[in-house]
Amino acid sequence: MTFSNHAPWLFIALALVVLLPLTWYAWKGSNSGKGHSRSLALGCRILGILFIAIAIADPQVIEERPITGANVVALLADDSLGMRIKDSESILDRGETLRQRLSGRNSEWIGSLSEQYQIRNYRFERSLQRVASFDSLTFEGQQSNIATALLESQQRLSQVPLAGIVLFSDGNATDQELSPNELAKLPPVFPVLVGSSTPVPDIALQNLTLRQSAFGDSPLRIETKLTNAGLPTQQVRTRLRQIKANPSRIQSALTNVASIVDEKILELADSASLSFEWTPKDGGIQFYETEAEAIPAADAPAIVEATLNNNRRIVVADRGKDTYRILYLTGRPNWEYKFLNRALAEDPQLDIVGLIRVASREPNFEFKGRAGENSNSLYRGFGREDENERYDESVLIRMNTRDEAELRAGFPNQAEALFEYDAIVIDDLEADFFTFSQQALIRDFVKQRGGGLLMLGGVNALEDGGYDDTPIAEALPLYLDRFGPAAPIDRTVQWNLTRDGWVEPWMRIRSFETDERRRMQEMPLFRVYNTLERIKPGARALATIEDSGAQSYPALVTRNYGSGRVATLALGDLWRWGMQDAGSQADLAQFWRQISRWLVKDNLRRIELNSTRNDANKTALTAYARDGNFRPMQAGTATLFVKQLTQGDTAVDKAIELELAMKPGSNKPGQFSIELPLVDEGAYHARVQITSADGTVSGEAETGWVNQPLVQEFAALTPNRDYLAKIAEATGGRLLELNQLAQLQDELTARPSPLMESWSKPMWHNNWLFCLALAALLAEWFIRRKRGLA
Repeated sequence: MTFSNHAPWLFIALALVVLLPLTWYAWKGSNSGKGHSRSLALGCRILGILFIAIAIADPQVIEERPITGANVVALLADDSLGMRIKDSESILDRGETLRQRLSGRNSEWIGSLSEQYQIRNYRFERSLQRVASFDSLTFEGQQSNIATALLESQQRLSQVPLAGIVLFSDGNATDQELSPNELAKLPPVFPVLVGSSTPVPDIALQNLTLRQSAFGDSPLRIETKLTNAGLPTQQVRTRLRQIKANPSRIQSALTNVASIVDEKILELADSASLSFEWTPKDGGIQFYETEAEAIPAADAPAIVEATLNNNRRIVVADRGKDTYRILYLTGRPNWEYKFLNRALAEDPQLDIVGLIRVASREPNFEFKGRAGENSNSLYRGFGREDENERYDESVLIRMNTRDEAELRAGFPNQAEALFEYDAIVIDDLEADFFTFSQQALIRDFVKQRGGGLLMLGGVNALEDGGYDDTPIAEALPLYLDRFGPAAPIDRTVQWNLTRDGWVEPWMRIRSFETDERRRMQEMPLFRVYNTLERIKPGARALATIEDSGAQSYPALVTRNYGSGRVATLALGDLWRWGMQDAGSQADLAQFWRQISRWLVKDNLRRIELNSTRNDANKTALTAYARDGNFRPMQAGTATLFVKQLTQGDTAVDKAIELELAMKPGSNKPGQFSIELPLVDEGAYHARVQITSADGTVSGEAETGWVNQPLVQEFAALTPNRDYLAKIAEATGGRLLELNQLAQLQDELTARPSPLMESWSKPMWHNNWLFCLALAALLAEWFIRRKRGLA
């Protein structure tokens, strides 16, 4: 507080020195009365004179206020499709209600606010855009990126005096919430809540997840949650459809009844869990759609939901290669190959190629069946005179080969030939069958190519097969040197799972623990096994065998080695499991399929194509190209083919395949990349073709992705008051309702602005000062009249 008079206290003192003696002199000649009444009346007169003296001294209060027209206020309006929700108690939807407040007959508050501040109008959905008037709002945006809009507005207006941001939204954001550091950078934010908290009628699919399993009879499983808001208990029909892509025409399950995978009808009160489980027949990229539809009762009107955009979800599944090829090697025809071959024949994605030795080489003597014949007579009469093995070569039989040339020379000697397979199974075959270079090739098959290797036990396997100190032994999960005496060979052993084995789904045949324990108790006793006890660091024993003497040995041990994985099954007569009955044969077949899928899943591919969504709201595609040795391709080009399978909730009748060139990585050989904007809603399929430096096509890969922003936009229909209140509290603003917009100017003025001015307010202009002086004099007069002092 200041005074316009330069000597206010001297003026007040002079006034008191003059007026107070006169007051006392006037009271001195008055009639006598009680002492306290006279003192009280005198005090009231002195107080009134004091108030008048202060007013005459012209005291002034110094305050700060925003400079008129200097500061900026940003108005941000949510222009997303979510604002088209119509609340139950409202005639207009949320968007039109907001439009009335921003540019209609209820927008007079903007004119009052513009007299004090500069107004900047913005609309936002995916990003922030400046608008001249809010009449241009369409409420058709597919996203409500509240955090993005607030941060962009702060950055755009960082060079101007931004006094505050007014955010008009229902609070249901489609981007991540603002962090405390980001909130600290913002000016005061005044969120204006649009919408009612009363639930609107809606049935929605929420929290949909796709689970892919390489094991069991149901590799794909969709789990979701159905919710019912604002409606009585309803019958809901849910369908699972497959969106198929053909070279010439793309058909959606929306119009193709044959593509329905499964259908369920359930009673929905508030919420219910829902799952679909099925086994696809093919590999590759596959798209599936889940849809929920309310079924009206008989003779009842159709059910009108607030929106249908949250009743439909599309997911993409990568089923890997169409066919995984497994090379099976055995030292003699046996039952193991029979059961393994029969099991994998039931899986269309697993193809086993057998190389079976029917006779060992005979280097120490020569026996000729006919004069001049030096080939093995076992082949005589089979029409294979051009490839008959000599007596100093092993006699091999090829099974399930792709063509006549495959494995014609026996086990491959070159990486390009061996690396075509996805996994190798070695059964009862001694190490001397392979040359040293072939042994190193098998090791590199796992380490470099990323393939799977399974070595079975037996009389000619593992330590009994002379694999110790070989390149193959480097990859195995067990040490092959045995310490201590060997176990008695006449003891039978029982199969058991370890703690690690129980948590691996591919080690179990039954879904429940009690059923699995009962099944293992019914397994036969095994007689052919290897007694190796030491496992390597990082390896895991998933199963054990225990003999009658309570001695336990590792039965199935796994290990990640390089880019691949290795497993050792230290049993030589697992086939006994399938010799009991039909049920046991089915269990053994499922076990072989599960361990085979474990071997080939997540293996490296020569050509790979991955898609991710980056922070710039784009789809980033990255292709990896490798040569025949699975080393990065040093030179080549990548061509990308992209097509849209669905658009919104309809199928694309004739998909146009776009051809784009991918950019090679500057310091990463064999890597190509490209970014595609996320514009239209729907499912997308992409295919990359790699061409080597000599112009030949090295291979192709595919991927897929789904852009469904409206699923997140309509994930919640009730306004998110808590999120908006959090923003207001963290930035020093206040959460307002639409009917409280008249208070906005006072709220802004009450808070500091970047540009402020000081102004003085004379106190004697205030009525309260003169009222106090008048009250004091009237009180003095009343006391005098009442007490007879006049």
